[in-house]
Amino acid sequence: MNKFCFSCGAPLSMPEFQGPAEDYCRHCVDEKGDVRPREAVRAGVVEWFLSWQPGIDNPTATRRADFYLKAMPKWAE
Repeated sequence: MNKFCFSCGAPLSMPEFQGPAEDYCRHCVDEKGDVRPREAVRAGVVEWFLSWQPGIDNPTATRRADFYLKAMPKWAE
């Protein structure tokens, strides 16, 4: 069964996402395994959207990141 980061949804089965925390990817935690602040994770998700969606602007990527993070167990409201 595949496991995904509770913060951003990255696949934890892929070595490039594995880090010091069991339920979070290396991008969402610091070197001790503590989850980074929501704003830091949000900034990473915005960059991810900007990197693979041609023509998307920053405000749109930010809105999409906010919506996306609400679906993640760590940030669900």
